[in-house]
Amino acid sequence: MNSLRGFEVVDEIKTAVDKYCNASVISCADILAVAARDSVEILGGHFFFYEVLLGRRDPRNASLKDSNDSLPKPFADFPELISNFQSHGLDLKDLVVLSGGHSIGLAKCVTFGPRIYNDTNIDKSFATYMQQWCPVSGGDNNTEPLDATPAELDTVYYKALLENKSPSF
Repeated sequence: MNSLRGFEVVDEIKTAVDKYCNASVISCADILAVAARDSVEILGGHFFFYEVLLGRRDPRNASLKDSNDSLPKPFADFPELISNFQSHGLDLKDLVVLSGGHSIGLAKCVTFGPRIYNDTNIDKSFATYMQQWCPVSGGDNNTEPLDATPAELDTVYYKALLENKSPSF
């Protein structure tokens, strides 16, 4: 629900590559890894460029339920996030780095509504500003960026977190 969308595009790419090569030579996981790397570069993260090692295998039995159960919930607090990451063999550094992905894109108000109305650790003027876009009722599906530069991969997301001016925890 609150994760990646657009997997039909990945399926189309895989079908086209498989047809072109007359074989299944690339996995959906490889396509996602390359797309993530290229997206980072396009969004201004050219200083993050890295080689993508190909050769991942797609799982034999993918499960949307298992994926959603494994991802941290939108309302997870810091201890819950650390616990979730540790259960997957990841550490605090991984949590910080992967959280930076929230620098781009939008989130539904339902995922952060409780924070802008109930959290005492949020900047009050920021909360008031966000409340006009995410009303208490009727605005759950409205979308808002998680930082001031949602089309750029930069450090604005992290700065907003430090200033308590983010709908994220």
